[in-house]
Amino acid sequence: MVLVLTNSLDATATFLIPILEDAGVGTLRLNTDELVPRLIGTYKHSRPELKLDNRVLQADEIQHIWYRRPERLTASFFDGSPEGNYARLEWTEFVECFLAHIPIHKWMNHPARNTGASRKLEQLTIASKLGFIIPDTLVTQDEVELRKFFERHSGKIIAKPMSTGYVERPYEDCDTLIYTNQVAESHLKDLSDLKNCPTLFQQFIRKSSDVRITIVDNDVHAVELYAAESSGEQRCDIRRNNMEDVVYRPITLPSAIERKILQFVRHYGLRFGAIDMAVTNDGEWIFFEINPNGQWAWLDIAAGTSISDSFARSFGAPLFTRN
Repeated sequence: MVLVLTNSLDATATFLIPILEDAGVGTLRLNTDELVPRLIGTYKHSRPELKLDNRVLQADEIQHIWYRRPERLTASFFDGSPEGNYARLEWTEFVECFLAHIPIHKWMNHPARNTGASRKLEQLTIASKLGFIIPDTLVTQDEVELRKFFERHSGKIIAKPMSTGYVERPYEDCDTLIYTNQVAESHLKDLSDLKNCPTLFQQFIRKSSDVRITIVDNDVHAVELYAAESSGEQRCDIRRNNMEDVVYRPITLPSAIERKILQFVRHYGLRFGAIDMAVTNDGEWIFFEINPNGQWAWLDIAAGTSISDSFARSFGAPLFTRN
């Protein structure tokens, strides 16, 4: 059985679970934002168990756990009062204690491994050590350093977030997603805000295509993505325009790149990862970053990949062919 740890709005889990069921893989979806009112927790004789509705779940019966997008536990009595906050902490601790009884090799991926692989600057350091080409990168709060970097790359640099790039505001429809943006000379006229936080800058890579590489255990799925700016050049950030104008082409990676990709994910102990690279106009492969829990279902839908089949095999399904 595969335990799917996620939330009620996770479209990727909704996409994959029927495919797993069709392949003969049993699943149990735990939406953490709806879980507590349905749950009774017990620990006795050195064994934890969860009673979910009328089903008793023990840690040793879980063959795989797919760590998707769990959210904070919610319940009506988690009302913000001191007692409610205490109850939330106790519930969270019990659920996490139950999950801690599941051996790490059964997870895709264990949250500790996701965390270890989520630091963009450290990713670049490891990628460089493994032989990938990475963009020249500067993180600074110093105006002089930034101007030197700008001049070194003849004014061709970008700025992008180090963390999520998502700015939450009081009203959800006013939230902001920060894309990767080119830095123009006009931006250097007033850098008074630069001192407020470290900012990531990189040389601008002139790309012929972006490449999204999705790894599931030993399976590697690579797709080239094309989208042009008004100038005809490949878009700086492929995610703009909701990716509605993106053209997809599944490809086979060069063997040297695939070998490094697998080395990279194994360095972090990951079973799953979504890696962003690009191919330059000169044919060089550039490593940007990995998201150890990235989205992928849209590639099966838009690009015709078979990532879901790789999940089914990894979760114990026999070889099968989907209609």
